[in-house]
Amino acid sequence: MNFASFQSMGAVSRLQVGSSYGSFYGYQNLGVFQNQAEIDAYRNANGGLIQANAKPGDFKRLDANGDGKIDENDYVNLGNSVPKYTFGLTLNMNYKNFDLMVFAQGQAGNKIFQGLRRLDIQEANYQTTILDRWTGQGTSNTIARVTKDDPNQNYTRMSDYYLQKGDYLRLKLVQVGYTLPKNLSETIGASKVRFYITAENLVTFTKYTGYDPEIAGGDTFGIDRAYYPQARTFLFGANVQF
Repeated sequence: MNFASFQSMGAVSRLQVGSSYGSFYGYQNLGVFQNQAEIDAYRNANGGLIQANAKPGDFKRLDANGDGKIDENDYVNLGNSVPKYTFGLTLNMNYKNFDLMVFAQGQAGNKIFQGLRRLDIQEANYQTTILDRWTGQGTSNTIARVTKDDPNQNYTRMSDYYLQKGDYLRLKLVQVGYTLPKNLSETIGASKVRFYITAENLVTFTKYTGYDPEIAGGDTFGIDRAYYPQARTFLFGANVQF
């Protein structure tokens, strides 16, 4: 069994016989404890508290193995980093002297570990989504409270909080061209003159909050370590045939 770790958080994915390649493993969150009554109601078969040290605002973890306590033995498969679907589409159109070419590509059915949310270290720059954290009953059921020592390990242990859907559709290449009428091109001694503008990585449709859902693979596929996004580029040019 091989593990892929993320700095101080430890293992976030594993590779083992019988499991899909690039599977993420961690705690399954069942929401956020809103008050002490919810903590007191979360009990095991013997009547003991499953998360006795939890406080309102902490993540409620799934007791996956049913032993009445929460530890790393409760890690479950949280999804896969390998897309179920990859796709591409090319469109070519012509109208009079104008032409258009569009190439779109994307993927779906995968998860990405959003490593930009470095909430496991105090000195990190948090994303603005942390402003929507739990600050009192009813304020959030998806983002736990933020504390200095993180006693419930809300952010210092792997959980589905760090995973996001990696689905995206990107206009990878868009080119618009215009060909001069033949009588005009012949005035400069050319048989054909075409001007064009090309846009690369024009726009990406995705709900992923990192820089780029099309992240690199390497030895930790699906773990976004703040890889630099692909640049949007515009090119102007002309084709002249004599």
